[in-house]
Amino acid sequence: MIEVETLPGGIVSIDVTGKLDKADIEHVITELEAAREAHGKISVIVDLTGFAGMTAEALIADLRYGFSHLSELDHYERIAVLTGHDWIETLVRLEGRVFRRVDIRCFKPEERQRARAFANGMDVAPAETTPGIVRVPTDRGNMLAFRITDTVRAADAKAVMGFLNDTYARHDKIDLIVIIDEFEGFDPAILFDTGTWSSKAKSLSHVGRYAIVGGPGHVRNTASFLGAFMPVEIKAFARDEEDEAWAWLNAGPLLEV
Repeated sequence: MIEVETLPGGIVSIDVTGKLDKADIEHVITELEAAREAHGKISVIVDLTGFAGMTAEALIADLRYGFSHLSELDHYERIAVLTGHDWIETLVRLEGRVFRRVDIRCFKPEERQRARAFANGMDVAPAETTPGIVRVPTDRGNMLAFRITDTVRAADAKAVMGFLNDTYARHDKIDLIVIIDEFEGFDPAILFDTGTWSSKAKSLSHVGRYAIVGGPGHVRNTASFLGAFMPVEIKAFARDEEDEAWAWLNAGPLLEV
C-alpha cells in the first residue's frame, strides 16, 4: 500500500507499507508526474519504515519499472529514503548510481527531520556508513559490474544477491566483473548467496564469465579454485589490467566511478 501527498515547495511524500504491486507503482508515477507539471522541479521523500515481506530482487524490479516510466529525470532534484533495513539502503544506493543525475540519500527512521531538510535543499551531512560495494552501469543488459571500495558487509552481499537474482530472471546467462579498489576480506564467492556451497553453485550456474580485477594473490587463487569446480569461466586480472578484463567480457562501463 502506498500513500502519496504533495507538500509545499514541490516535495512529494510517499509512505510505503506492506508489499508493493504494479498498481501502487503506477499510482506513484501519476502523482509524481502531476507534481512535476505543477512545480517544474520536485524532490521526494520515500518512507520505507513500514515496508515488509518483499525480496531484494522484487524490490529491484519495482524500482526499475518505476524509474523506466518516469520522464524528465532532470526535473527530480533530491530523493530522501527512510529505511531501517541496511540491505534496502545498500540496494537503493546501488540502483541510484544508474540515475546519478538525481541526488539520492538514505536516512534511518529516526532521522525524519534530516530527511525532510535534505529534500528541502538544505545542506545535510551524509551518513558515516556507506556500502562497501558500488554498482558500475555497463553497456550490456546481461552483465553486472561492481567495484569494491570498502569492507563488504552482509547487507551489501544481500543487496547484490538481489541484483543477481533479478538479472537471472531476465537473462539465462550473464557475465560479471568485480573490481577491487580496497581489499577488506573480500571472498569472490560472497556475491553468490550467503548459504551453502550448493546454493552458491546454483547461483554461479547462471554466470558465463566472471572477471575479478585487483586484490591480493590469494583472491586469484580462490578464483582459480572456484573455476575448477563451478560451471563458470573465471579469470583474475591485476589491478592495472582492468581494460583487459572489460575486453575479455566484450563490454565496457557507461559511467566513470
